[in-house]
Amino acid sequence: MTEQQYLVVSGLGPDRPGIVAATTRYLTEHGANVEDSRAVVLGGEFGLMVLASGTAAAVAKVQEDLAELVEATGLQFQTRPTVSPEDHRRSRALPYRVEANALDHEGIVQAVAEALYAAGINIVSLETTVRNAPVTGTELFSLVARVDIPDGVAVEAVRASLAAVARAQCLDVEMRPE
Repeated sequence: MTEQQYLVVSGLGPDRPGIVAATTRYLTEHGANVEDSRAVVLGGEFGLMVLASGTAAAVAKVQEDLAELVEATGLQFQTRPTVSPEDHRRSRALPYRVEANALDHEGIVQAVAEALYAAGINIVSLETTVRNAPVTGTELFSLVARVDIPDGVAVEAVRASLAAVARAQCLDVEMRPE
């Protein structure tokens, strides 16, 4: 059996329909498989990150022919070899979800991220949004993070740290197992 190799393919550029279709077609035609992906439109820009896997030859071909993908999508791409998700997350950890909501103001993401970092917590994914309240139009901020709490870190200590951030930043913060 041939050992799988892993490659992160990331792209950024002007948004338009068909980018995901063109990118996944390119990967498939080059013998790579999409293992995981994230895509988002921010302003008028489209961002895409794909974890692809394949044989050494397939991964090399994806990297060699990247100009084809740039031409097909209009995005600027870069690639980076990586390890399998299982290899990266071998250590014992508890998966948790952290949610924070508040009236929008500067510093929320930084405060939550610093508190998690200080506790030795790895942020696995993070998504933030600002939306207008239905009646008043007030800007409401929302943060959702998936985190890994390593063996030996007390969950209650992390909760206490986030509670302190919530008080300082006027947030509603919840943390629960995933």
